Amino acid sequence: MSELNKTMAFVAVALVSLIAAWATQPSTAELDVQSLVGEELAKNFTDPAEAKRLRIVEFNEDTATLREFEVAEENGLWVIPSKTGYPADAERQMAEAATSLMGRKILAVAGESAGDHEQFGVIDPLSPKLEAGQKGVGRHVIISDIHDEPLVDVIIGRAVKDAPNQRYVREGGRDVVYVIELDTDRLTTNFENWIEKDLLKLNAWDVKQVEIRDYSAELQPVMTPQGLAIQVAWEPRAEMTLAYDDAESKWTPRLLRAFDKETKEYNEFSLAADEELNADKLNELKNALDDLEIVDVARKPAGLSADLKAGGDFLQDAEARKDLRSLGFAAVPARTGEGQELISSEGEVIATMNNGVEYVLRFGDLRMDTSGTGGEQAADATAAEKAAANDKNVQRYLFVMARFNEDAVPKPELAELPALPDGTEETTDDAAAKTATNEQNDANEQSEANESGGAATSEDAESSDLEKTIAERKRIETDNQRKLDEYKEKLDKGRETVKDLNLRFGDWYFVVSNDTFQKIRLGRNDVIKKKDAKPAEGESASADGASKSAPAAPALPSLPDVGG
Repeated sequence: MSELNKTMAFVAVALVSLIAAWATQPSTAELDVQSLVGEELAKNFTDPAEAKRLRIVEFNEDTATLREFEVAEENGLWVIPSKTGYPADAERQMAEAATSLMGRKILAVAGESAGDHEQFGVIDPLSPKLEAGQKGVGRHVIISDIHDEPLVDVIIGRAVKDAPNQRYVREGGRDVVYVIELDTDRLTTNFENWIEKDLLKLNAWDVKQVEIRDYSAELQPVMTPQGLAIQVAWEPRAEMTLAYDDAESKWTPRLLRAFDKETKEYNEFSLAADEELNADKLNELKNALDDLEIVDVARKPAGLSADLKAGGDFLQDAEARKDLRSLGFAAVPARTGEGQELISSEGEVIATMNNGVEYVLRFGDLRMDTSGTGGEQAADATAAEKAAANDKNVQRYLFVMARFNEDAVPKPELAELPALPDGTEETTDDAAAKTATNEQNDANEQSEANESGGAATSEDAESSDLEKTIAERKRIETDNQRKLDEYKEKLDKGRETVKDLNLRFGDWYFVVSNDTFQKIRLGRNDVIKKKDAKPAEGESASADGASKSAPAAPALPSLPDVGG
């Protein structure tokens, strides 16, 4: 073999060796990925205060629809853009959400290709062409800074088997799937977790009076000479005003009226001899007001003010009227005065507090939450669904406003001033009072000189009595003024509370649990019950404690059955 041939052979062997070595060595990408184990997933995200926006996107596999939740700081205030800007109570929650994704170390590399994504549940919900039944779709979480630049962008997948605190995740736009330790409870899309849930912010012990306007109103299309119009079909039943005495823990009726379907009028009635108020139901109502929580919100149509009165041009806005009707509310001519007022499909409750604040609650239509997380209204809800009042997924729209009732704040009882002696000018000024005393003494100085020592002593006693009377009047006036100042302060504080509440209520419909609604909007048969039967003398009670005496006489025929 020639030298040239030998050289060529060596070169060929070397090339084959190099090719084999190149083909069998680990790829650069593999080396880079594996080197990430132990590193932090978002190493540049170190300060939770930088987080100014959180966006979470989830995919409903059954309906192939997206559920998006977003909370952000705008102009120094936290709001929920995904709920048309409803105010958020988010400072603490945002810090917790941000902290949950900070310092997360990569524990392992689970997959490196898109083909692994369904297995680990990290398919991006924002991917196009996702269809119903798609499996393995994850939760896309993006936290951004004040400039809307992402601080962390991840798709969170399934929990790691036998390691519930670990999750499969991947970064947005990358295929590599990691394993990290993560508490996903901090990354909730539950609207209730991001807001002040306590709707009314009242204390049950401060409830002074409750007025129940028990009626139903159905909106029906009718033909008129001017064309199709909406007619309100009323079904009034009763109006009941009930006062609560906190000192005695007792309810008393202030006004009871039942609607007579024949005369089309309300008639006052009193409790029958064998009837009483149902304290248990009324106490439950009081506590339900305290516990009333927001489930969801929707923005009111433009033109509808916080006091629930329709603006002058409101009725010209067909979309606004349609929006109201879709939730169970309607604007109708005011029963008193000019303009329009709102009515609701399921009546009203007015709760008056000791501080004069009145809450007016108007209840609209049902809403079916099929998602369990604040779904949309089901217009085709069946009768069985509407009857499921204790189902947590059955909800109801609510209009709420606050107003101030000065008469609900007790006026102070002012003490009467003691009378001054005859001939003494009525004044509370100390200097004037002393001058009046001195003038009286000077006027009698000459006669005092001619009278005995006993008479002088009498004059001294009268002067002393006058000074005491003036001092007592001064004390009483000071105390009376203190009471008046405290009363004025209560009025001012109550009015300020109403103002603050209406700023919160003004732009929104609220959604509340239908179960809570049923505890608040009671009917006549809920409010009034038969008195517990007591065994007559010598008569034994049955096993359940009820008397074996004859049944009570039926209600008077003049009172129609308009119970709840």
